[in-house]
Amino acid sequence: MAAIVLYKSVFAQFAICLLTLTYIFRTIVRRVEVFGVGTTHENTNTTGCYSFGKDIPQVQGCESIQVDPRTGFVYLACGNRHARTRWLHPDEHYNPVFEQLADHILVMDEKNTIHSLKVLERNTTSNALTPFSQDFRVHGFDIYWDNLDPTELTFMFVNHQRKGGAISIFKHRVGAGYIEHVKTVKSPLLFSPNDVVATSRSTFYATNDLRHKRGILHKIEVLLGMPWGHIVYYGPEGIASKAYNGIAYPNGIARSPGGGLIYVAASSEPSVYAFRPAYDGALQLAGKTTFRGFVPDNISVDAATGELLVSGFLNTFEMFRYNREILFGTDARPAGAIRRLLPSADTRRGFAEESVLVHNGDLLPSTTTAVVQRRNNVHRMVLGSVMADHIAICEYHHK
Repeated sequence: MAAIVLYKSVFAQFAICLLTLTYIFRTIVRRVEVFGVGTTHENTNTTGCYSFGKDIPQVQGCESIQVDPRTGFVYLACGNRHARTRWLHPDEHYNPVFEQLADHILVMDEKNTIHSLKVLERNTTSNALTPFSQDFRVHGFDIYWDNLDPTELTFMFVNHQRKGGAISIFKHRVGAGYIEHVKTVKSPLLFSPNDVVATSRSTFYATNDLRHKRGILHKIEVLLGMPWGHIVYYGPEGIASKAYNGIAYPNGIARSPGGGLIYVAASSEPSVYAFRPAYDGALQLAGKTTFRGFVPDNISVDAATGELLVSGFLNTFEMFRYNREILFGTDARPAGAIRRLLPSADTRRGFAEESVLVHNGDLLPSTTTAVVQRRNNVHRMVLGSVMADHIAICEYHHK
């Protein structure tokens, strides 16, 4: 009897060890695929692309871009690349002198000249250009408009202030040279905000990408793709709540043209989710598409078609290395891609997927965003990057 008990115990331990090793092996294989370790990529559909802004100091670190489809104006959140390292690499040494260099919002038409670029001033009253005195360190952002006053835009920015993450809300009269601060929203739920999508002039969803911002748990969360991120809803009552929990690095967020769906890129899975908002702001899973060898970052929605443009990375370790080394010189060239997702009438089936372009890293290293611009018969795609010293502009062909 004792021998049988011992045999069962040994067998159980062996089975547990085997299952553990199998899980570890599969996890490593999956993470190697996700991070694109050892992969190389050739340019596809990039002959109609070119760099813009290398000789314009304001056009650097343009991580997030939005477009107003009614006017065709493109809005870019750009900033000094040294200053961006504070929130990109919170574990590393940072020189606070760079805080003197606030981020800025550029307005761009279709002319591609320095004279047609406009930097929006930040002020607190529309009667006098009183400087916005808070930290202004932008990550993701969104613009919103409605029929109550179509000439007024609401800007919502993920603002990595030194005292913690926040969503800073501004209003802007189309054509004016400034944005006016309305309020800044802070919440314990927004300790690592990444991107935001406005659902009205005062309400929004925001992604909180990580549970741990520093230390060994931060590294484990990123490298192993732990599903510890969440999405926050900020409602009309001025209360923040978790709208959805348990996502591996929720990153870019966008909404469908009618607002009936909220799209979220989960970089560490890597996937794009489609959610339906409930009356209380909670998000109900409606569909999901998972990628192989492509890590999604930001999502933009083409207002003319309802299709999603998803920018992403093909060798993520190279992207990490580029973002850390570029200010001091690097040979890292992280390849990137833009995918077009076509929503299905049955959201449970996810999205049909098309490749828009692939670049080997020379065009725009660490590409983080892409939007479609239509203005005065110009039809093109504008690409941004969190740590590059320029943006890229490409012809946009739609099948």
